[in-house]
Amino acid sequence: MSKTVATFIGVISVVIVLHAFRAMHESNITGKIITPDKNVWIYAVNGKDSLKTMVSNGQFRLTVKPGSWKVLVANSHLFHSEGMTVEVPEGSTLDLGTIKQN
Repeated sequence: MSKTVATFIGVISVVIVLHAFRAMHESNITGKIITPDKNVWIYAVNGKDSLKTMVSNGQFRLTVKPGSWKVLVANSHLFHSEGMTVEVPEGSTLDLGTIKQN
């Protein structure tokens, strides 16, 4: 019985370490947005990959793969601008600062 428990604890420890290692290499895009619109979405596009998130309390956060991403702001699926292209390094958070929409 104790060998089974030791094996189980070992497996759980390895899983925890692997998840912690992955979290250290996670890349993010964050920012704030000031807009009169209520329902604002942030889209990030990289080739065939795309993500979206709703702005909550004027802030947003997207977890992305490292690389070049085009970031767009939309309301009711109408894009406010042509967006911006940003380079996200591995294991870091890219803060876009405050984006103002009219």
